[in-house]
Amino acid sequence: MRILSFVMALVTAWSLALPLDVSHDHWAATAVDEVVKRGWLQGYPGGTFRGEVALDRYQLAATLARVLADSPLPVRDAEVRFKDVKPNHWALPGIRRMVGEGLVQGFPDQTYRGTSVLTRYQLAVVLDKLVQNLGITFLAKTMRPGDLAAGHWAEAAVLRVIALDILPLGSDGLFRGTDSVNRYQMARALWRIGQLIVAPQASAEPTPAEPRVATGQNSTPAQASRQTTGQASTPQADAPLSRVQEVQPPAAQESIVLADISTVPLPGEWSGVELEASLVHVGQAQQNGRAWATFKHNDLCAIGLLRLEEKPVLEAFYPLNEAVAVSSEGWAWLEGGQKLMHVDFKTQKARYFGPIGQNGSREALPPVFALGVEQGLLGGVALDESRNYLALINGRPLCLPSCEKASSSTVLRLVLLGLNPDGLFAEYAYMLEAPGNRVVGLAWPKPRLLLVHEHDGQKSRIYAVDLNQADDLAFTEWDSPEAGLEIKPQIKPLPKKLVLEVALEQPKGLAIVSPSEAITAQKGLLRLKLEKPLW
Repeated sequence: MRILSFVMALVTAWSLALPLDVSHDHWAATAVDEVVKRGWLQGYPGGTFRGEVALDRYQLAATLARVLADSPLPVRDAEVRFKDVKPNHWALPGIRRMVGEGLVQGFPDQTYRGTSVLTRYQLAVVLDKLVQNLGITFLAKTMRPGDLAAGHWAEAAVLRVIALDILPLGSDGLFRGTDSVNRYQMARALWRIGQLIVAPQASAEPTPAEPRVATGQNSTPAQASRQTTGQASTPQADAPLSRVQEVQPPAAQESIVLADISTVPLPGEWSGVELEASLVHVGQAQQNGRAWATFKHNDLCAIGLLRLEEKPVLEAFYPLNEAVAVSSEGWAWLEGGQKLMHVDFKTQKARYFGPIGQNGSREALPPVFALGVEQGLLGGVALDESRNYLALINGRPLCLPSCEKASSSTVLRLVLLGLNPDGLFAEYAYMLEAPGNRVVGLAWPKPRLLLVHEHDGQKSRIYAVDLNQADDLAFTEWDSPEAGLEIKPQIKPLPKKLVLEVALEQPKGLAIVSPSEAITAQKGLLRLKLEKPLW
């Protein structure tokens, strides 16, 4: 398997950090810069954007789902079943969000036809519905394109997106609705919608012109849409994410007794086991109000799914035959840090992922992890909302060149593993606040919100990290034991922003179950109420 890294070169030109194949004077440069920073569209491995590549209906769903996740609209997912979309398809979460929002629907034969290339007429209808849902008002008058027939099925939508300058006309006054939509055009349209969300009256401002493109482009490879959420970023400085000055005192925090909320029969070997004492980690779940719990009792290991609503419920319990340290959904990092395991709970089949060069598993992790992580010192795993990326971080510095020398280090390696297709990864340096601190949890509740739970023995601090503003270590001199990264780091680390600080004794894990509530484990489950919502 050929392993590639997510490398995005940062080119400074006119204050824009652009992909390698987008020049600073390109008509879409400003739009590409903005949507890439927001995480709505992303480049390819190697640092390119490939703006001329056409989009299909699968990529439309994945892209607009990220835009919706970044919008003030409430989540409205729909349970959909299309004959040509498998239950585990990478685009299904985006399709559900799009259908729930009323932006798209299937065809009469109960198909979605996700590989169909998107036309400008189709995109106009979808974006017209989106801006209406966002409450963006329309101008009273607009220029009618010369090639739009009266009574056309997309007529009203086309006139409105032209009026708002979302899909502008060509210099010849034509709309060319049957042309395919490429990534440059999509970036330009999303950039304009972003302007309108912030300032609805900004429609008169000058915007980049969109030249006409040739027809007959091939649809983009499936890999393109699968890599659009990999580079998560934290909200900008004026976003609602803010430091929580205080939380409820420990005596007032709500501790959940797991024995009181279990509604599923536990296997015989787990009967009588005190689950609170066996709880070793809490991980992020993408369903609202849920969290994954990892249990270990003697030689027994299991993963449980907790629904943490008004009446909490342990609604699933899966025994495992592996020494699991941390888990999120079906992903588990095994003790020692040399293998990831993915379990399909329906078929009970497991797949294994290991470092490059290690036999017996799919090569997916940085080679340095072949040396292993100290027992019990894995930090966390977290699956992003699109299910296309898995983030993982060790709890303490890797023992490179030795555990004794690394004990004074502050360097951890945060890995972003691409799952569609698997084997693509990026690697970043995360700096602890002080030597001896430990990462005890990782959560990824939103595409642009990756959270790290750090503990110093007395206090917990939760940080949001920005993956767009750090050096990628993958396949560089730093991605080797000989580089001495853990001893004397000379790279640009992940910027981080403090979100929460609270005194806790021995927290384990992190899950964000609502914008205002975090979950960790400490002698059972512990709710942490936030003063201000994270989004």
